Amino acid sequence: MAKKLPGIMLDFETLGTRADAVIISIGAVKFDPDSTAIDDKAFYASVSIDSNHDVAPRHISESTLLFWLAQAPEAQAVFHEAKVTLATALEDFVEWIDHPDYRLWSNGADFDIPMMNHALSVHGLTAPWKFYNTGCYRTMKNLPFGKTAAKPVNALKHNALQDAIYQARHLQNIFAAMKEGIPA
Repeated sequence: MAKKLPGIMLDFETLGTRADAVIISIGAVKFDPDSTAIDDKAFYASVSIDSNHDVAPRHISESTLLFWLAQAPEAQAVFHEAKVTLATALEDFVEWIDHPDYRLWSNGADFDIPMMNHALSVHGLTAPWKFYNTGCYRTMKNLPFGKTAAKPVNALKHNALQDAIYQARHLQNIFAAMKEGIPA
């Protein structure tokens, strides 16, 4: 039987939905899908919008800007945080991943991970995970076990780190529900 890999849940906040969208924050947590363990050493970077264009132009969507204008002030606080450049955020994220055997999860196979891969590539960085070790949290939460598993409280929606923690906790609950429902 294959060894279950430790997980990383990745979440972005952006100004668009394309792979080349402007990234405004990156949040990630290391977690064990088979327990309730979440590493205290989470990753968070609030990214300068201007720095998104340092290497290559990145896309901004009007509908996403309107989305942000409709969010709670607590979510909009991302625009007022201390910023790092996108290049620094990406370099720090690559360094934060201390080995290539993590399974990288995100909310949608077509959003965070492809966006991260695009940004890394444009900045001349290599993804520090194996391409086949990615998972889609959105798929898991839409399965029958995902729909019935306990949902944790999300302290602050549309905050990259808080969303990553929420998604990791919910995925842990989904895995636990699956184990309970499958005879040994």
